Amino acid sequence: MNDQPEFDVFLAHNSKDKIFVRNIAKKLRRSRLKPWLDEEAILPGQIIQEEIQKVIPRIKAAAFFIGKHGLGRWQKVELRSLYTQCVEKGIIVIPVLLPNVSEFPSELVFLKEHRWVNFVNGSDNKQEWEKFKSAIRQQKQIRKSTKPNKKTTLLNKSQKALTSKQKDINCIKKTESDLISKQSLTTSKTKDSKVSSTINTSLKLPLTSVVRRQKSSQTIASKSISSSGAWVLLDNKLFLTKSVDTQADLSVIIHISPTTPEQEAALRNLQPEQQYYKKQILFAYQNEAATMQVTSVITKSIKGRTTFVITLNPNQQAQGNSMIDMMINGYSADKIAELRARFLLLNELPPTNPNSNDYSMLNSLIKGYDNSEQVEKCVFLDLWMKMKNEPQLFLTHARLAAVYHLKRRRIVEHIFVLKLTLLKNNIISIQFRGQRKLDYSNPEPAVIEIKGNCILKN
Repeated sequence: MNDQPEFDVFLAHNSKDKIFVRNIAKKLRRSRLKPWLDEEAILPGQIIQEEIQKVIPRIKAAAFFIGKHGLGRWQKVELRSLYTQCVEKGIIVIPVLLPNVSEFPSELVFLKEHRWVNFVNGSDNKQEWEKFKSAIRQQKQIRKSTKPNKKTTLLNKSQKALTSKQKDINCIKKTESDLISKQSLTTSKTKDSKVSSTINTSLKLPLTSVVRRQKSSQTIASKSISSSGAWVLLDNKLFLTKSVDTQADLSVIIHISPTTPEQEAALRNLQPEQQYYKKQILFAYQNEAATMQVTSVITKSIKGRTTFVITLNPNQQAQGNSMIDMMINGYSADKIAELRARFLLLNELPPTNPNSNDYSMLNSLIKGYDNSEQVEKCVFLDLWMKMKNEPQLFLTHARLAAVYHLKRRRIVEHIFVLKLTLLKNNIISIQFRGQRKLDYSNPEPAVIEIKGNCILKN
């Protein structure tokens, strides 16, 4: 990857705005900036989403062009996925309003959080054009200044190794000196040399073990995840994907090469048993999730390597109960959604009189109104009991399970931040921020933000 070219800005746009964006790309090149444009970078026969995933680590900024034609082929799920990856990787996001666009569309309102460029009167607006270039160049300088020099890196590594070794030697010498001093209080000087030689040969391994134990405990304490990467949750099982493609009708095509016989068997079990029966499964990938129907499971074998191609379609009748969006006893629908999120992520319930009728209704709205929706406790607790010996996989599974419940139960429509961190004493720290679905009675959708800890022990 290091020998592949880098780009100053990724140009995400609707193909109907291609002429305008193509002109922007030309002007950027005249300013000695290197844009990535799909029609120039993707060859015939290549899979668009795969090429986009490959280029994301090599871009310094991403410009989201918003024209009068709307999203076009940049469907909501695809654009949200690109946006989330940019935020998580520290890639600057630059919304760009094109001519005849006076405001952000409702499905892209989350982009208003970033300072945008206004080309509503055309790209000849010098002030807006300079603002656009400055944003790209600023990020370019940041990435350039933080890019390590290979020679310096190698030198630093050798210096660090020597420094670490010297620290161990000094530590051994100090401990040796302390022990010799104590020994000298009870033994003669003639025995000191024997003590010294014994210490010199016996102290190194214990001290090294102590250092390793300290490093190990620090590693465990710092386990954290804010993105599930290429992992997907299917039927409550984790799989590492080769690609995930979301189509215009929101159907999903997934390529998976199983790594164990158990995974292969689980994937084969997804195949519908009857021609007209569509199996319903839990699906979660990155920040998107839904209850899906398995349309087909196809296997391909290349050089003995089996790949499963799974096609899923959203089940519109199983995407949540509208009952959960009602108001009760002064609690708005947005407030109840927040309480529901706090229960799912932190295992918290509001203090209320359990004997009151209002409590029963509120409890139903938080935990789930029917059997298909009910969740009796935080989604992490049972999962931790099964996977606590694999903390990194637990975090990945836990994050995707949380995404599924947050979406499935209509708590939020968009997830901006979902970070999970394992702390000592079996505690998981949660940082969450998401946006509710637009309610036409309000000018802008509500944003739910939660920070807190959940004790994983039952």
